[in-house]
Amino acid sequence: MPSEKTFTIGDVSQQTGVASVTLRAWERRYGLIKPQRTAKGHRVYNQGNIQDIQHILSWLNRGVAISKVAALLASGKSSAAAAPVAAQWLVEQNKLLSSITALKEPGLSQLLDRLNKSVPFITLCEYVYQPLQATLAQRWQQQPLGYQLEQQLWQQSWQRQTLIMTLRTEKQKLQGHCYLASLDLNGPSLGYYLLHILLLQSGIRVNAFSKVENLAGLTRLRNSAEWPLIVYAEQRIEQRAFKPLANLSTLWKDGILCCGLASDIHREQLTSLGIDFVGGHSSNAWHSAAMKTWLEKTKR
Repeated sequence: MPSEKTFTIGDVSQQTGVASVTLRAWERRYGLIKPQRTAKGHRVYNQGNIQDIQHILSWLNRGVAISKVAALLASGKSSAAAAPVAAQWLVEQNKLLSSITALKEPGLSQLLDRLNKSVPFITLCEYVYQPLQATLAQRWQQQPLGYQLEQQLWQQSWQRQTLIMTLRTEKQKLQGHCYLASLDLNGPSLGYYLLHILLLQSGIRVNAFSKVENLAGLTRLRNSAEWPLIVYAEQRIEQRAFKPLANLSTLWKDGILCCGLASDIHREQLTSLGIDFVGGHSSNAWHSAAMKTWLEKTKR
């Protein structure tokens, strides 16, 4: 009788999109997944464990708190019949918003740490971080006293989270390398950080340039152009940037991808240059066919 196929935690992370640190938290803190262990103590997952993970994800995508998932799994209820629980995501958004408006850096960092360890990152992007960013943008348009401090706190918190994620993923099996360059002159946006972290969790080693004022400078990387390049921007791109962008597209051939809301603004120009692009938020880009094709080429 053939032995059951097993998987390492890295394999399971790649298959399910759930970061290794999150899988460990589900096991240790919530008792959700119970993989076997090798003689050396390494986790070994089977197909049943992977199915359990898919069930957990389906409940989380309905807005159920991770602390309540174990009871739902034990009850045998199907998430397909459950109505989405948007209120749970709103609770998390409001907790983060309160810390930002109170300028409480420790509290904000603790909240982000907890969420990013216990919930799949793409789920957080879609239901917590991107909706919260829209709320913050509306608030900051009104320019309340000290709003620039809130902006700095939010950006610095994501700088910290990106560094934490980088350190965590250094032990993962390397799937590929890429460059990530932000063209937003006001500094990296939330979307840039979210995409950066999604790439890290997929096993891509990211060489990041968080503020590129002159695209022509990236031609210095011509000797490493075998590593694909993502150009990210949320604001309108200056017209003078399209000539060096065209040069980069020649240098990188089919290895360049433009992401961010600016891709919607400049759809016609990017199409005329023959550059692949994905508009919308980072979560939209992550689910797109263009990103899937780009990732497949990057991981070869």
